[in-house]
Amino acid sequence: MTVPSRLSDLLTPPVLAALRPGAWRAAPPVADRAAWEHVPAAHRGRVLEAAEAWQRDSRETPPSLELWNHYHRTGERLPYDTAQRLLLNATASAALALALTGEDRWRRDLADDVWRLCELSAWCLPSHYALPEDGSRPPLPQPGRDVLDLACGYAGGMLAAVDSFAGEALEEEYPGIRARMHHEIRTRVLRPWREEVYFWHGIEETPNNWAPWIVSNALLCAAALEEDPAVLAEDSRRALAILDRFRAGYAADGSCDEGATYWWWAGATLFEALDLLEEITDGALDGFVVEPVAAMAAFPMRMQISADSQVNYSDGAASLPPNASWHLLARFGERVQDEAVAAHARWMGGLHPLRLPEQLAPQFLRTLHELRDPAWREAGPEAPGMPRSWYAPGTEIAVMREEEGEVRGWFLAAKGGHNDVSHNHDDVGGVIASLDGLPVLIDAGVGDYRRETFLPETRYTIWTMRSSFHSCPLPGELEQPPGIGFRAAGTVFSDDGDRAALSADLAGAYPEEAGLRRCDRTATLDRRCREVRIEDDWEAASPLVMEQVLMTLDRPEPLGEGRLRIGPAELRLDPPDLAVRIEEIPLTDVRLRGTWGERVHRTVLTPGTATARGRSSFVLRRGPGAGGATA
Repeated sequence: MTVPSRLSDLLTPPVLAALRPGAWRAAPPVADRAAWEHVPAAHRGRVLEAAEAWQRDSRETPPSLELWNHYHRTGERLPYDTAQRLLLNATASAALALALTGEDRWRRDLADDVWRLCELSAWCLPSHYALPEDGSRPPLPQPGRDVLDLACGYAGGMLAAVDSFAGEALEEEYPGIRARMHHEIRTRVLRPWREEVYFWHGIEETPNNWAPWIVSNALLCAAALEEDPAVLAEDSRRALAILDRFRAGYAADGSCDEGATYWWWAGATLFEALDLLEEITDGALDGFVVEPVAAMAAFPMRMQISADSQVNYSDGAASLPPNASWHLLARFGERVQDEAVAAHARWMGGLHPLRLPEQLAPQFLRTLHELRDPAWREAGPEAPGMPRSWYAPGTEIAVMREEEGEVRGWFLAAKGGHNDVSHNHDDVGGVIASLDGLPVLIDAGVGDYRRETFLPETRYTIWTMRSSFHSCPLPGELEQPPGIGFRAAGTVFSDDGDRAALSADLAGAYPEEAGLRRCDRTATLDRRCREVRIEDDWEAASPLVMEQVLMTLDRPEPLGEGRLRIGPAELRLDPPDLAVRIEEIPLTDVRLRGTWGERVHRTVLTPGTATARGRSSFVLRRGPGAGGATA
């Protein structure tokens, strides 16, 4: 059988004939009490506890006009976003509580939450409220005009899923409420989905996570509400065309240039969209055979440093994201017959049992599936699957560790690539290193999103985005600019068993005024010596001072003779007489503090003279008293 090269090619006449409009349900109806009795008591307790809290909090902090306007006055997104999230979480958790208990109390709460959600002027977030026809940004939502952004999509998707199993129970007590729900879903989600063109459709440029995330929710709304097979067929065509554009932005290796955190809104929502299309066609549409969909499943496993941390380039966090669903990853691995991914997901599921995520609405189906599948980890073996090494030519990311699946020992990640990826940071040549899962060299990540985070003229004034705040070279105090033209060249990865290394020429990542003819960086994990080496060999048109930047959580402690103690590691400089300047960076941002605590540190290594060519390196080894094997 010939495997189609595009998802759109899958929509053949037999597949169209298999579409089942109006037949989809997220779960059995609330009235089917036997279908909900098998949920474990511990899971029930977590749901009810969370639902109680969200009912209280959502009423104390509603998504008000003042909070909407606060964004336009200050650029601060968090207040309104949090208030809307509380309402969505209250709605979603009340639906789960009603299904688990059948109690009228939860029916009343759910009906009230649904009504409050339907009464909102917009489901779109204020930071996203831009009219698609001209990009204009009215300060307040226009009457009857929502914008199909991420929040609008997942609010509609969650409401459609809730209606599919709890709508009948609501209608018994509140006649007409389902008609209101359907009206809002059709008006706010399905009408713009079918009639408007948005940037995330990817017509002018490759789309990012917005594409599969919104598509998966629009399809969910259509699957739940649409009864006309011709309309549902057109929804499927539109969805597959957008997903094809998204998929085309991925190399064969399946690596996500948005980083491991965003994979859970990118690759994971692609899985959800294709899984839903397969379900509503009775298995006739199999999007998982189209490349590189199957390869995408392994990406989060490959990016894990430990059971609690990950490689976090782009707008990612070093700690595992709260939107990670190991049940979903196991389903993805099983669906594409990647047993290593499925086994890894089961292992992670044992370490991270079911909880209601902070963003329950966009993860509603994931949570619902796991809640109703308590024995999922018994489907097969479980084992950590973090690879001994892996290189992604598509993004020029390399990961290396001493032993496959082991947190013990050294881990190293390094990147080449360019400075125009989605959620870009200027970090070509950046490295991350850990020892026994403890951070040694870090990528600080990204703070809470504000208006400035996404404006081109202000994004790269934020310190976390700049190359001078990554573990990168700093030639003549010149930083890497953003843009696809600022990139590594000649990137090569190798692993002979004893040593794994990524080498690249970073000269092209810096502005012309740096005058770099070459700037060769090699990042090596030496398993035999049990050490990490970062070597730089450069040449410039005229003399310059080539500094090196180290970003760390722990404050480096100078030990003399070119040695620094950094947490569990000892760093040795070559040449040993580089001047060492250590800066403390206090963290006030909520997101950054949640990952790192109160502070991180920036160390700048400076040679005494300017030269037109030079070499420098540093070696990381296990520090005395750090335990375990020594080099």
